[in-house]
Amino acid sequence: MARARLHGEDGAAAVEFAIVVAVLVIFIFGIIEFGMAFWQVQNLRAATREGARVAAVRGNSTQISNAMVGASAGSLPPGYTGFSVSPASGCTPSTVGQEVTVTINNGSLSPGVQSAFQLNIPFLPTFTLNPTLAGSFRCE
Repeated sequence: MARARLHGEDGAAAVEFAIVVAVLVIFIFGIIEFGMAFWQVQNLRAATREGARVAAVRGNSTQISNAMVGASAGSLPPGYTGFSVSPASGCTPSTVGQEVTVTINNGSLSPGVQSAFQLNIPFLPTFTLNPTLAGSFRCE
């Protein structure tokens, strides 16, 4: 009797293993994909903060760009110009104490950087992150 019952469960461990492995694969690849996207967002946000810091002390576009490229950990190419400064005039003696904001246009990022925002997790549909990449400082 006990022997007949055991034969009815042949392969049950393999089925359970397959289910558990599928869930683990989703979980592990999800962590990896989200980690890469988070790392890229943090690099770019650090770059916008550095650009805003330079803009706050009346830096010009070239100085802002150079500061952003240097702080981006390789995410932005040299001479990057896909950012905007608000107010457009930047900091002037009449705007001391007001905020200046540097924003990166997501569409101006290289395809390699943009691909980090496309999360491809096995067994799940691809979805795209669209982070706000901006940094602000008060004009000095």
